[in-house]
Amino acid sequence: RRFCRPSRTSPAQCVSAELAISIEHSMSAVNFALGALAGAAATAVAADAYPSMMPSLGFSRPKDIELQYFDIAGAAEKVRFTLLMGGVPFKDTRVSFADWGKMKETTKFGQLPLMYLNGEEKPYAQSGAMLRFAGAITGLMPKDPVQAFKVDEAIGLDEDLRREMRPSIMLSYDQTIKPKEKARKVKEMREKLAANEIPRFLSHFEKMLENSEYLCGSSATIADAQFLTTCRWLGSGIIDHIPADIMTKYPNITAFRARMEAKPEIAAYLNKPK
Repeated sequence: RRFCRPSRTSPAQCVSAELAISIEHSMSAVNFALGALAGAAATAVAADAYPSMMPSLGFSRPKDIELQYFDIAGAAEKVRFTLLMGGVPFKDTRVSFADWGKMKETTKFGQLPLMYLNGEEKPYAQSGAMLRFAGAITGLMPKDPVQAFKVDEAIGLDEDLRREMRPSIMLSYDQTIKPKEKARKVKEMREKLAANEIPRFLSHFEKMLENSEYLCGSSATIADAQFLTTCRWLGSGIIDHIPADIMTKYPNITAFRARMEAKPEIAAYLNKPK
């Protein structure tokens, strides 16, 4: 299509006019694209800064969530804490150990926890996946890749600490070893953990909390939900040969635990009659 009449305008002038219009259209497209990118960036930043804005920003959230696990903290507590902090209602179904024997063969991967969404028959498994899902729908998992990297780094450190504990835990359940020999080995392993490995990991967390209220910045994330679970476990006194006061040597961690447990939604959950 031509935008000038050759009878009144020279060919050169006509070409120049068409070129100008073409450039104008191109610039409009560029400006539109830049505006869209800026809007997307602002949306992501706003969602990170204000997790409660998530629903209004177009992110989907299941209407019904059911979390199934034993009546202990274990692998599900970090998920519970995340959903509680994010204000997401969920059905907290507790499975008795007596019922687990019959139930195990019917479950996905033969393990708990399980999560059901919107009444679907097929559940989701793996507590780590549930934690990140809960973080996504609550805004407690940053969408910025670098910030998310920091969160996963903290979670990885916590998992490394738990991995050091695992051999002594598994040994304590081993029925092939005579009780006295098993007790001796568990005691030896736990005393070494309490003297060396646990303090080594806790010193890293203590430093991470040196100038920050939370592990990855000024607001709580799924990493804090997971580490709170570990803090409560290590300081519970239920792990034989791990002193209940092992956490008190770390003032930043002690303050972090108190801060997390003082959150109204977590405090209400922890203080709920059993």
